[in-house]
Amino acid sequence: MSVLQIGAGGVGWVIAHKCAQNNDVFGDITLASRTISKCDKIITSIKGRNNLKDPSKKIQAVTVNADDVDALVKLINEVQPDLVINAGPPWVNVAIMEACVQTKTAYLDTSVATDLCSPGQQVPEAYDPQWAFAERFKEAGITGILSAGFDPGVVSVFAAYGHKHLFDEIDSIDIMDVNAGDHGQKFATNFDPETNLLEIQGDSFYYENQEWKSVPCHSRMMEFDFPVVGPQKVYSMAHDEVRSLAQYIPAKRIEFWMGFSDNYLNYFNMLRDIGMLNPNPITTSDGITVKPLQVLKAILPDPTSLAPGYVGKTCIGTWIRGKKDGKAKSVFIYNICDHKESYIEVEHQAISYTTGVPAITAALLYFQGKWNDVGLFNVEQLNPDDFLDLMPRIGLTWQVQELEA
Repeated sequence: MSVLQIGAGGVGWVIAHKCAQNNDVFGDITLASRTISKCDKIITSIKGRNNLKDPSKKIQAVTVNADDVDALVKLINEVQPDLVINAGPPWVNVAIMEACVQTKTAYLDTSVATDLCSPGQQVPEAYDPQWAFAERFKEAGITGILSAGFDPGVVSVFAAYGHKHLFDEIDSIDIMDVNAGDHGQKFATNFDPETNLLEIQGDSFYYENQEWKSVPCHSRMMEFDFPVVGPQKVYSMAHDEVRSLAQYIPAKRIEFWMGFSDNYLNYFNMLRDIGMLNPNPITTSDGITVKPLQVLKAILPDPTSLAPGYVGKTCIGTWIRGKKDGKAKSVFIYNICDHKESYIEVEHQAISYTTGVPAITAALLYFQGKWNDVGLFNVEQLNPDDFLDLMPRIGLTWQVQELEA
C-alpha cells in the first residue's frame, strides 16, 4: 500500500506526521510539493519526533507543480499510490482531481476549490467545479472524498450525526469556530495567507428557508459562550460547508461563524482599505506588475513559524437546534484542541492539527473499506458513526453539550 500527499504547508505538515504514525496501514509515503525543501523539513520533523511507526516503510520527497495536470499524471503513474491526499491550496483541487480521474486513483481533500469571494465562486456556487467530476469518478470506478478537514469536514460530520441520532427536525445549523490561542504576533494568519484572507473578505452567504442570503463581511455578529474558552464574538462568514450542508442535510437555516479579535479586524480592515488584500495583478508606475495579496503573503509570518510559541486552545463545533420527539432541542457538538499539545506531538499548532487529523481519519476509513464506495462524496454523505468512533484514536476528541432549547 502507498499514499501520495500533495502539499507541504501547515496542514500538509500535520497530515504527513499522521500518515507516518499510521504507516502500518498506509504503507510507503510520498510527499510532493513545488518546493521540495518543505517536504524534506517535514520528513526531518517526523523522524525527529519518532513518528514513523514502521521504519521499514519508505517516506520520500519529490517535486511537482500541482497546477500541471500532465506532471501530476506522470507522478501518480510513477508512485502508483492507492490514495492521493490533496493538502495543497484550494485552487489546485480541480487539477489534482483531473489527474486522479485520468489515472483511476482515489482522491481526498480538505477544502473547496473556489475562493468564495470572486464572482461565480461564491458560496451558492461552491463545489460546482468539483461536483462536476461526479460521473467521471463513477465511470473511473474510484472514490473521491471532499472536504475532510475540520471546517469543512468534522463540523459537517457533526451535523450528519445530529441529523441521524439527535433530531427529528432541524431548524438551524450554526458552524462555530473560535481560536482562543495566542501566537505572540501583532498580525498573522494561521494557515496560508492567500487562502485565509480571500476567505474572510468576501460577503457572508447563509442559507435560510431554501434561499441564499448575503450580508457584507463582519457585519453580522453574535456572542456565544463556548465550552472551555468562554464567551467569544463570532462573525457570519462565507464558508464551504454551508453549500454542501444545504445540499445534503435538511435544515431551515445554515450559517458559518468565526471568531475575530478587535485587533485582528483593525489590521484586516486597514489592509483591505489600502488594497493589500487585492488578489489581482496591478502595474506600478515604474512598470512592475505585482499581486498585492501575494506581496502581503511574502511579508507575513509563515504559519508554520507560529507553532513553537503558540499557547491556548481552539473550540470548533456545530450548534444544532430543532425538535426531537416533539420537544425543542439544542446541542453543541464540539472539539477542544490545545496549541501547545499539538506542537509537542507534531511540531505544529492546533489550526493545522484540527485539519490534518480528520483528513487521516477519513483516509484510514477509506483503507478500512468503510468510506470507499465508488463515486464522489462530501463527508456528510458518509456514515458519521465510523468517523466519530475513529477520530479520537487519531488525536481529536469530541463532546455533545446540551443547551437550553
